[in-house]
Amino acid sequence: MGPANKVPVPIWAHFLCGWPLILVAFGGAIGGGLGGMAYGISISLFQTSLPMMVKIVAPILIGIAAVGIWLSIAVTVAMNR
Repeated sequence: MGPANKVPVPIWAHFLCGWPLILVAFGGAIGGGLGGMAYGISISLFQTSLPMMVKIVAPILIGIAAVGIWLSIAVTVAMNR
C-alpha cells in the first residue's frame, strides 16, 4: 500500500491511539518505547481501510497489550533485585 492510498487520520484518533503514551510517566524509557510502539501501530491501523469498529477497538487492545508487557517487565525486574 503506497502513501497515496493512506486514509487521513482524524484528530480524535490521535487521542484514542496515544493513550498508551502515559507509560512514559510510569515506565521511563521502557514505558515510552512500548507506548510509542503501541501508538505507531494504532495510527498505522487507522490509515488503512479497515472497518471503523476495528479502528476503535484495536488501539484499546494494543494499548492494553503494551501495559501488560510493561507490567511483566516491571515485575520481572522487581523480582530479580
